[in-house]
Parts: sequence; structure tokens; C-alpha cells
Amino acid sequence: MNAILKERIGERVTALKISWRRASLEAGLEAGFIQDIITGRSQNPGEEAVASLATVLKCSPAYLTGQSDDPASGAGAHGATEVPLDAAQRPDAVMALRIVDELLTAGHVEAARVAVRRALKAIAVE
Repeated sequence: MNAILKERIGERVTALKISWRRASLEAGLEAGFIQDIITGRSQNPGEEAVASLATVLKCSPAYLTGQSDDPASGAGAHGATEVPLDAAQRPDAVMALRIVDELLTAGHVEAARVAVRRALKAIAVE
């Protein structure tokens, strides 16, 4: 998983044009969290941390961990409900809901709660 995780974090950070540090901090993690994954200091990041990072990187945890090849959805891995992005006025909110749905489907209730709190916090800031 680590090789895929490293590669996909790199893809998303590059696509979003943000630094490792910024992504880590926005996910509520230590500033060097991504750096530790990339350099191999962190071998097995927790599910909650990956879920938080996925929210910031605008992808699903399943995508980051290699369980899905679609950054926008974990449907291939967990059967999450598809929501057409062209129908949504807030693709970031849709992504957060997809992640929560995926986490709940996989039985990760606490990680889903963290994702909901972060999404609500982001909405409140806007």
C-alpha cells in the first residue's frame, strides 16, 4: 500500500498545487505527516488520518490506498452511491459526502465523524 499511497498523494498534491505541509495541516495532522509517508518514516498511517488527508486532497480514501482507481469515488471498492458531479453545485461537498458514505459502508464510524466535522468546519469558514 505504501508505494501506491506515496504515488497518489504526490499526484493529488501536484494536481491541487499545494505543498505537503499545507495539505497535512489542513487535514488536521502534523506538518510533516505527508513528508513522513513519502520518506518512509511512517509505514502505516491510520485510517482516520488517511480519511482526513483524502478530504483535503479531494479524493476518496480508497483512491489513496489503491482500493479504487477513480479519485472521485470509492465506488469500485465499497459500492458507494454515485452522484453526478455536473448535477452538484458544490463538488467539494459531494466529495465529502462520498467519503463519509464510503467510510460508513466500511464500518469506520469514527473516521466518518471526523470527515463530517471537517466538512462542516470548512463550510462554516466560507
